[in-house]
Amino acid sequence: MDNIARALLNAAAFLEFSPDDIVDPDSAVKALEDIAFALQNASAEEIESIRRAAAAEREARAGIPGYEGTLEFFDNFLQSVGLVE
Repeated sequence: MDNIARALLNAAAFLEFSPDDIVDPDSAVKALEDIAFALQNASAEEIESIRRAAAAEREARAGIPGYEGTLEFFDNFLQSVGLVE
């Protein structure tokens, strides 16, 4: 499950941070909203897997210049999709 969570997070990060000439902004927003909607029924185990994956992805990028926004994205992902307050 952790590999699926990592793939989900990386896909969401791609949508969030891709330039407008790579991914249509309206399509990116729609896809991110669809991801958030699908996650509303996530189990506690699935949420914990996403939490671990977000921490791992953040750690992998920590200290690399230019990733500050991405670090914040991973820090806030669960809250952004409405899984935690």
